[in-house]
Amino acid sequence: CHDVDIIKKDSGSNACIDGCQAAAHVAYALSDIAFIYPITPSSPMGEMVDEWAAQGLINCFGQKLSVTEMQSEAGAAGALHGALKAGAFGTTFTASQGLLLMIPNMFKISGELLPCVMHVAARALAGQSLSIFGDHTDVMCCRSTGWAMLASESVEMVQHMALLSHLVTMERRVPVQHFFDGFRTSHEVNKVKLVDYETMKGFIDWEAVKTHHELAMNPRHPHMQGQSQGPDIFFQCVEAANPLYDGLADLFEEKAALLQEKTGHSYALYAYEGHFMATDVIVVMGSGAVTCSETAHFLVHGKAQKVGVLKVRLFLPWDSQRFLGALPPTVQRLCVLDRTKEPGSQGEPLLTTVAATLHTAGKHEIICIGGRYGLGSKEFTPNMVLSVFENLRSDSPKPRFTVGINDDVTNLSLPVGEWLDVLPPGTTECMFYGLGSDGTVGANKS
Repeated sequence: CHDVDIIKKDSGSNACIDGCQAAAHVAYALSDIAFIYPITPSSPMGEMVDEWAAQGLINCFGQKLSVTEMQSEAGAAGALHGALKAGAFGTTFTASQGLLLMIPNMFKISGELLPCVMHVAARALAGQSLSIFGDHTDVMCCRSTGWAMLASESVEMVQHMALLSHLVTMERRVPVQHFFDGFRTSHEVNKVKLVDYETMKGFIDWEAVKTHHELAMNPRHPHMQGQSQGPDIFFQCVEAANPLYDGLADLFEEKAALLQEKTGHSYALYAYEGHFMATDVIVVMGSGAVTCSETAHFLVHGKAQKVGVLKVRLFLPWDSQRFLGALPPTVQRLCVLDRTKEPGSQGEPLLTTVAATLHTAGKHEIICIGGRYGLGSKEFTPNMVLSVFENLRSDSPKPRFTVGINDDVTNLSLPVGEWLDVLPPGTTECMFYGLGSDGTVGANKS
């Protein structure tokens, strides 16, 4: 699927791709320039756009993407900031410690209202040891940077959410961090219908493109930027950006409606699945939402349980009204699952956000607990989801817990039962064994 002929087809085509290629496909189409530096598991995105540019692929702006590999992620972020100031639409791809090196420039990019999308294959950070595997620890370090944060759950969703991210940032000038789970989504191969370049062109707000070009730094039109502000005006200028974040969810939904019209795919920013009168609901973000929704479907239709799952896609800016509107009116207990750990905190980011939402809305009757799962790509399976539901509806649920490990130190882990098969009857599963570089992965993709 690296063949540019597939991408060039006007009507779009079905292709077996992974999450990295799904993001790279859109980023190449809707960017002028990319600054890259390899870091697992985001490296394939940079490699792909570099390869396509070398093959002469023309994107939606009628040009090849300019791709430059820098000396580090810090250099990539700095160069990206400069390109955005010069009026280009830029992008980059990163993960883990590489993302942390970009944080100083992320503050500048958002503070200066520069349209940009960063695609992140979310990965664990090196703490007590290195881990190249996936969780949300890295992206959650960026919550205060001023970037919108949009999560994808599957390979197909990566393509569509990447497209929404680029369209929204072009129009609103709020940069977007689009992330998906490292390895679990970034390297999962799935059959996807590619959105062709002609369709993407039809989505572009060309007036917004013109505006960005006109705001570029230009010696023929000098203006002052980057000044040092004192206590007399700094606070006011920070708050002046509020209107750009207010209603950003409306713009995401507006672009999602255009996407649905052209592709037939519909995405809610806060999507509920399960029993329409559920009392027990899991709130989750990322690929874990797929496991939770399949398990909830099994429990609702196979066991007549009143359970459900609320899948969060737009984490920032958080939309309390849409979140509460997605919950069934009968909900009594919520369990919020975070794929990260913040030592010493009252709770992880998604949990504290949901708890604050319930408190502000006066929903004190709803019990809200939280747990951690899947750190460093630890397996997250249906029987673990079942144990979460069982804890939630118990007489005295653990308010803070872990699932998927046996915690014999602080005893926070939930007991997990036997394997739970939630697949439809008659489903055949196959496991392929391959040695490194023997062609197994390539053969499956083709």
